[in-house]
Amino acid sequence: MFGGTIAVALLLPTLGAAAARGPVPAASSQAPAASSQAPAASSPAPAASSPAPAAKTIPKVLPCLGLPEVRPANYLMSCADANASWKKVKWASWGANTALGTGDLYQNDCQPNCVSGHFRTYLAKVVLSDVTQTKKYGPLYSKATFSYTVKEKHLSETFGLAT
Repeated sequence: MFGGTIAVALLLPTLGAAAARGPVPAASSQAPAASSQAPAASSPAPAASSPAPAAKTIPKVLPCLGLPEVRPANYLMSCADANASWKKVKWASWGANTALGTGDLYQNDCQPNCVSGHFRTYLAKVVLSDVTQTKKYGPLYSKATFSYTVKEKHLSETFGLAT
């Protein structure tokens, strides 16, 4: 008597898990105990491995706080002193090797020194590049290059990004 009760108790969680995954194939209705365990072992593997490669192919940027982001409009590049960031960036493309956008480079001019300096805003083109593969977050852009003009002089600056 206890054997039947235990068997039912053990089958209910298995059948419940199979029901949560969706309909059981017609062939499995002939042998419920064997078929309910087979989909449990085989169906999660493709589902778990399919999304992971897609997520890893798109590089992100790692902010000072929080999780990596894709296409952030605002981003602080210098976490220690907050002397450089981008703002209001609109991304034209975000690819496997580079990302291209236009927005504001906001940075301290550090004149005469960074404590006494003033923050300046420059309309700039930004290129993210140098994708680095990380164990924790996958691919991350590690370099941001800004191109902008000040008093008819073309300038370019490159910043390392957190990885």
